[in-house]
This record gives sequence, C-alpha cells and structure tokens, in this order.
Amino acid sequence: MTDWPEVTILFCTYERQDELTRTLDALKDGLTYPADKLRWIICDDSSPSNFAAKLARRAAYRDLNIQVVKTEKNSGWGVNVNNGLAHVETDLCFFIEDDYVLTQPLDLRVGVAMMTALPHVGMLRYRGTAGEHMVLHQMEVHIEDWLPDYRDGMGLLGRLQYCLLDSGSPSLYIYSHGAHLKRRAFHQFYGAYPEGLKLAATEEGYAHQVKAKMKEPGAPPIAILPGWIVNHFDHIGQTRQDTELDTGGNRV
Repeated sequence: MTDWPEVTILFCTYERQDELTRTLDALKDGLTYPADKLRWIICDDSSPSNFAAKLARRAAYRDLNIQVVKTEKNSGWGVNVNNGLAHVETDLCFFIEDDYVLTQPLDLRVGVAMMTALPHVGMLRYRGTAGEHMVLHQMEVHIEDWLPDYRDGMGLLGRLQYCLLDSGSPSLYIYSHGAHLKRRAFHQFYGAYPEGLKLAATEEGYAHQVKAKMKEPGAPPIAILPGWIVNHFDHIGQTRQDTELDTGGNRV
C-alpha cells in the first residue's frame, strides 16, 4: 500500500459564510485522497461574525477536524494567508480561497505523486491559464510507484504528462493565488506575500516577485497538468475590488 504524505488543505476567508460552506462542501465531495492524510485549516481575517469557528464545529464537518486560525485584527489578504501558512506543518499544502467552487473531480493523488517524484517543482496550478499568454514545456514523469494503474489518455500506464511554465511567458501571472498545490520550499525561496496592500496589488506584487526570481538558479518551477489548463472552479463570490472594502486592512 502506498504511504501517501500528509497534505494540508488551507482555505482563506473573510466574512463569507455561504461561499466558504459551498467551497468546502464541493472540495470535500470532489477530492480524492486518503482521508487520514489530510489536515484542514481555515485562516480567517478576524471576521466579525466569527462564522469560521462555528462552521468548524458543525456536526457535518466533525470528521474533517477543521482547525481555524485567526489574525489578531482584520489586516488584509496578505497578513491572513501568511498567518495561515505559518500554521501549516506539512510539506505539501493545497491552497484555495473561500469562493472558488470545484466543478469537477480532483484526484489530488495525481498531483502529489507528481510533486513527490519531482522534488524540484515548487507549485502545481489548478487555477488554469485561461486568458493568459503562457509558454508551456510539456514533460513526462513516472508515477507508477504511487499510481501503477494510472493512465493519462492513451499514454502508458504509470506515466503522467505535465507542463512547466516558462518564466519568459508574456503573461505576468505565471504565479496565481488561485487554487494550487505547493511545497514548503516555494515560499522559502520566493518569500511571503506582501502585506498592507489591496488585493489586486498583493497578487500583482507577488506575481512580479515570483517571475523575477524564477530566473535565478535553483528556483522552484511552477507546473500545470494539461487537464487543468482550463479553469474548473466556479468563482461565486462578489468581488470587493474597487469598493470601500478594498483596503490593505480589509479582506477583499
């Protein structure tokens, strides 16, 4: 029997009870991975209603044993997610925001097998690349030690096709904080998220930071599986960008 590594599922949220509930339910129902190897964490940017803690206590989620970590005060996306990552103890972490509902099954074993077989890869995107101009390098990796019966289309058993994203891609957003699987070494190399900025500035600033550092020797590359080039998450949340809530001290 394969001894799968532990993986943390990290949700970030701020005052989105309905959206987080739908996002969590869809991921729980659509995710394939040994249940005893998953840790569930919600990082909450001090939502006034304290709904995340209430959600974690609901009987429907008792089997998930959800841990809720909160910022000391409402401090914005960067502070909240950095705080959440500080509580992740596993090497691998699947990150997702509170309003992205999974619309098709996600076999996390495939991504974990790829990341385990390729320890130099820092991040595996599930957000998709729609609308972005990316240069992709198609590769193949053997994952038969983890999934001997895996077949990718008409490929050979135990072989997985994947793509590496080129740092020279025209798009800035090679990195995206959309749903992704990453290892601890990713942030050790690229650094923490900027804090005290609006949401768009946070992602743009970090995208610049990652793209610049990807050119350095030993930089952990970013990968995507061909089947996830298309976005398979439904964005159900109402944007707070360019509203009075879009500040460095508020979750947007």
